[in-house]
Amino acid sequence: MKLVLKKEAATPIHQQIYHQLVNRIQTGVLAAGDRMPSLRLLSKELEVNYLTINKVYQRLEEEGYVEILQGKGAFVKSPHSGHTFPQIDGHQDSFTPLLTRSQYLMQRSKRQYDFSKAVVSPGLLPSHFLADQAKTILDLYPMILTTYGPVEGDEELRTEVSAYLGNQLGYRPPIDEILITSGVQQAINVVANTFLTPSDTVAVESPCYGAALDTFMNRGNAILPIQIDRDGMRTDLLEEQCRRNPPRVVYVNPTFHNPTGTSMSEKRRKELLELAETYHFLIIEDDSFNEIYFDGVLPPKPIKYFDTTGHCIFLKGFSKTMAPGIRLGALIADKELYESIFIAKASMDVGSPLLNQKVILPFMKTQRMKDHLEKLRIALQIRRDMTVEILENHLKDRITYEIPKGGLNLWIKLPEGIDILGLQKRASELSISFLPGSACYATNEPTQEIRISYSGLSDRENTEGITKLAKLITDLI
Repeated sequence: MKLVLKKEAATPIHQQIYHQLVNRIQTGVLAAGDRMPSLRLLSKELEVNYLTINKVYQRLEEEGYVEILQGKGAFVKSPHSGHTFPQIDGHQDSFTPLLTRSQYLMQRSKRQYDFSKAVVSPGLLPSHFLADQAKTILDLYPMILTTYGPVEGDEELRTEVSAYLGNQLGYRPPIDEILITSGVQQAINVVANTFLTPSDTVAVESPCYGAALDTFMNRGNAILPIQIDRDGMRTDLLEEQCRRNPPRVVYVNPTFHNPTGTSMSEKRRKELLELAETYHFLIIEDDSFNEIYFDGVLPPKPIKYFDTTGHCIFLKGFSKTMAPGIRLGALIADKELYESIFIAKASMDVGSPLLNQKVILPFMKTQRMKDHLEKLRIALQIRRDMTVEILENHLKDRITYEIPKGGLNLWIKLPEGIDILGLQKRASELSISFLPGSACYATNEPTQEIRISYSGLSDRENTEGITKLAKLITDLI
């Protein structure tokens, strides 16, 4: 078990050790019954005082994570529902997987009514137009298949992305601050590789986008969950934490938040920036759903729009609303950060595929894209309304949820006493899937919440599947 300490960091050594051990227990790397390293051994390995390790172990025992048996040592006590990758039989036994927990481990089997993935139905996306563009580009520029694109991305595409952000969000960055990525998930990884060491703390919304949690937890980062409400991340709670131990990075998905669908208010966005400037942490702003607003009500401007000091790195995804198969995103960072991010991206893939970047260009340049986004908003609003109506008809006053004003997801709290894993098993027998809320928390512990994504199926399939699921929940109640 390798722990990484950053002795020059503001975070005290004992807290760094504590957070990393708790993460390993919560994610299943240290399983219930496992023996913890002895105080003297861990003290020697980390080159820290014996009393420091003793202090950490006493805190772990007080909080129920371990049990200390006199003369025998400390043993992991807390049960957990984390997912770990299985060991490989044979001569590869010595290769221990370092990855832990992933929301995607829950969703590997295909279901007819799949509400577990926050994706848009292919029938609502411009598949034929993009296919025609790919054929045209290959006919005109066959050498594109044998040409590497620039690490920072195709210049023509970066120019269009800048114009797109200006028109759509009111924020138009210079193209030399734009870096094209293979989707937002890669952008999160690039930023993490650039600015985070394993001993750093990352503050996240609680609940949080599960794949972002995976990224930080698998780097060994201590996760600092900050509760959200209807206005987004509670900046008052974050400030309390900052006074004691400021995080290195704060990750937020402020517009039509995944999984809850809420949007951070403009006031909170400005407060978050003020905290970043005061306590000198970076904000990673994940924006994948801004275009999908309902009832004609635009969401607030992105946090990056208000950033005058370069503390916010803005990640824009195009996969959800345009072309998941092309996997394109954009990372925007001020010049002071850009060079380091460029190096990290170069070491990761030497540049995103050039064909993908060229295929989407004609779509971004034309009125067709604006028309597509308008039709997409209408179609998804209809699905949202349909889903809410079915739930109201079958489960009124029995479940709790906020009607989302945009995005792809509905976050539902079920009554106490309903076993979510049992519900998941019963739903699976009806070929229905959803995302258990536990996948969206750093502890991965059971909750009474589930996420339903109403965007991935046809109207008919959505109606059938939600009706079946609502009836199943009614039976369990």
